[in-house]
Amino acid sequence: MDQNGHSTRFWSDNWSPYGSMRSYLNISGDSALGISSEATLASLYRDNYWRLPPARSEALVNIHALLITTTLNDSEDFYEWEVDGRKSRKYSTGVVYGKLCDEGISVPWFYSVWNKGGIPRHSFLAWLFVLNRCPTKDRILGWGLQTSPTCLLCNQVAESRRHLFFDCNFSWNLWRSAARRCGIQPERTWDRVMAQLQSTNRRSTTGILLRICWQACIYWAWTERNGRLHRQLFRSTDAISRLLERQVKDRISSLRDSNPGATSRLMQQWLA
Repeated sequence: MDQNGHSTRFWSDNWSPYGSMRSYLNISGDSALGISSEATLASLYRDNYWRLPPARSEALVNIHALLITTTLNDSEDFYEWEVDGRKSRKYSTGVVYGKLCDEGISVPWFYSVWNKGGIPRHSFLAWLFVLNRCPTKDRILGWGLQTSPTCLLCNQVAESRRHLFFDCNFSWNLWRSAARRCGIQPERTWDRVMAQLQSTNRRSTTGILLRICWQACIYWAWTERNGRLHRQLFRSTDAISRLLERQVKDRISSLRDSNPGATSRLMQQWLA
């Protein structure tokens, strides 16, 4: 320690290579060794001498040896944050969070769901559907609850994730129209749609636009389904398509400040 020690707490701050003194010396309680729990390093250093009790353990001998070579000066104390051997005076929540979390399993659909061009609430809903966590009717029945199994969008087939995206004629019409505006001949079944997304370059104009549209189709199909279930509100495919088209256009426009060139290409593709 080569600063003034006025804000460095002896017991709790990691001012030494041994970490917290309370943990290193295996001491609990408000005070110990005659040193207050609120003591700072500066309060223990007077007249160029460290006021510490006699060493009665190997750990305390190590602390004495460390402090003998340590002097305080007039500079202000500061904190350093070290992660994986890299030191910084600036604390980064993201870096620390990444270190605390276990490295996640790599999944092939990651960039189909989480992409910079996506609308956050659309991405979140797409993530839930990829994990098959949304309460589609097949899942509700699987929980032992009573409900009609029929899809509310087509009134023909039992509702499931696979049916909704995009075996159902209602949602298929949304997806087919949007995908073709991306310059893609769309797949229809869930697994083949996911494979098509993953095979499309996520950084290309087509790849970015396709992912925005896929998530928008999921969002608007599910919104319409819930409106029919909970509020008895029914809209046509054409009405939903117009809402989807306007939202995609607005999303593309919102990206102009960060990347005007990419925005221009996306808009040209969407309006072509």
